[in-house]
Amino acid sequence: MSSSRKKIFASIFILIVAFVLFASSSHSFLLEIVFKPLIVVSLLVYLFVESGHKGKAVYYAISGLLLSLLGDVLLIFQEQHTLFFIGGLVSFLLAHVSYVLYYLRSSDLTAVKKLKNKILYILLMVIYGIVMYSMLYNNLGELAAPVFVYTSILISMNIFALNRYGKVNENSFNLILVGAIIFAVSDSLLAFNKFFLPIPLAGIWILSTYATAQYFIVQGILANNTSIPSSSFEKKLKIEV
Repeated sequence: MSSSRKKIFASIFILIVAFVLFASSSHSFLLEIVFKPLIVVSLLVYLFVESGHKGKAVYYAISGLLLSLLGDVLLIFQEQHTLFFIGGLVSFLLAHVSYVLYYLRSSDLTAVKKLKNKILYILLMVIYGIVMYSMLYNNLGELAAPVFVYTSILISMNIFALNRYGKVNENSFNLILVGAIIFAVSDSLLAFNKFFLPIPLAGIWILSTYATAQYFIVQGILANNTSIPSSSFEKKLKIEV
């Protein structure tokens, strides 16, 4: 992937996100249904065009984006009926599962390099999930179980992103981990705004973090062209404990 194409797409993507934010702030249902899906549609086209040589694992990522697109469309109608929100929740849950499958299938699972303080990072992610769910629980009602499952999968997606350390090149690891963390922030903002306390300019914050998360994940997928070899004795001597 050339840097020029990357810059061109970044400019186009920023413009699309600006249109989506305008549609959201104008509270126009028509504008939102026209522009909001373009966030994922543009990433899908970009990933499909640029990832021809990335192997079969990339189809899990494409599946994740398609499910995200479905979730976006369903959430546009969430004010019409609770089932649209539940459908969006299920769509994004499956999207996260698809991303996890991509993380597993595209990594060198035989690599032996380990992340220092990995247990601490995982513990912090789990604590974050527990605290977030505990704050929302009293207001969830019949959605308590679905939201619990979704929160568990969301945190798991972040843990699997963290687990790619040493199994892919550093650039891909960093981009996808940042994307996964921002995704958790975006979903947290959406949940807090819906079930806990209204957030000023919630639509702008949720959409901007969501678009940023998906962008980083896609760029991390495209950067994943070099796995970390595990057969070298010299590499094994440099393992972090």
